[in-house]
Amino acid sequence: MLRISKIFRGILLLILGVSVITSCQSPKEKALKSIKSMESNDSAFSNELMQQLKKSYTEFASAYPDDEHAPEFLFKAAQRAIVLQEANEASELLLQLINKYPANEFAEDATFLLAFTYENNLNDLSNARKYYEKFLKDYPTGELAEEAKLSIENLGKTAEEFLEQMESTKE
Repeated sequence: MLRISKIFRGILLLILGVSVITSCQSPKEKALKSIKSMESNDSAFSNELMQQLKKSYTEFASAYPDDEHAPEFLFKAAQRAIVLQEANEASELLLQLINKYPANEFAEDATFLLAFTYENNLNDLSNARKYYEKFLKDYPTGELAEEAKLSIENLGKTAEEFLEQMESTKE
């Protein structure tokens, strides 16, 4: 009988220890775990899941602005906003990333994506030019520098005008 109570007490202590460990997970760790779980589900084909993930990214970046994941999550939230045809929200998220984290590795892509979004989703050619020029000023040797130059040269042109120009250049 004494042996059974020792075994029972050991099992009880083990269960208690596991529950203490899992309940001690911080809200930040829980949020990261939830985001990783949502990312592992392929949300690309579900607007609802994409919307949930975008919300989780923005909530995390807002709650933990000093965390190393915040800039990346703002960028990912902006990408999802664009796919969900929420270009105004995407531009706000990209501006937030650029302004709060100018030295972060995501700032370069965010600057180009912001200019592209202004041009192609919001038809705001003035801001598109402004951010393409900012991109070229801040990242003159960036991977997308040639695309930024080409975009500035062709701002406001229709696809047909652009193709005509390309054809005349070849001749």
